[in-house]
Amino acid sequence: MVAALLLGAVTSSGAAASTEAPAARCTAARPVVSSTETAVEARVLTGCTAGELVVFRAALTFRAHGTSCTAVSEELEADPATEPQWIRVRLELACAPGEKGLLGSNTTVEMHDQHTRVVTYGLSDSLTERDPAARHLWTIEFVAGLGDLPVAPDPAARTSSASAGHGSSRTFVDHQVNGG
Repeated sequence: MVAALLLGAVTSSGAAASTEAPAARCTAARPVVSSTETAVEARVLTGCTAGELVVFRAALTFRAHGTSCTAVSEELEADPATEPQWIRVRLELACAPGEKGLLGSNTTVEMHDQHTRVVTYGLSDSLTERDPAARHLWTIEFVAGLGDLPVAPDPAARTSSASAGHGSSRTFVDHQVNGG
């Protein structure tokens, strides 16, 4: 239901037919964050439309495992009014490793184009932490859209990217450890 609302396009009735290509628009739903005692999962749906045609859609799912995981903040930046068009989502998630010091994260992006071609890519991170009171902060920045994407804010951050049809996306992940 969220995806249908996210990617729905509004058309005007009675408008004269035009040879111009319909304007593209990229949007994203607010991140949905769910958590248990041992993990937090954040999922963001994004997409770009041209008139009523969905030309690109993607879902970013991030899961972090630990004893105490929470979403620290979430931020959504809409695409600019001019081309290229894109959206940016940034999530900040924090976890403590717990008794055994085991902690891990997995980021997966799944993209579909108008021809239902699917492209999937991901990043993962796992470690054993000696200090069970240490806090781990992941910053995940997801940029998706049509045309050239904005320049990476931190070239040193781990990154992964892919494209599907006219759309492309890029995910940046930064992992920091703060002593307990």
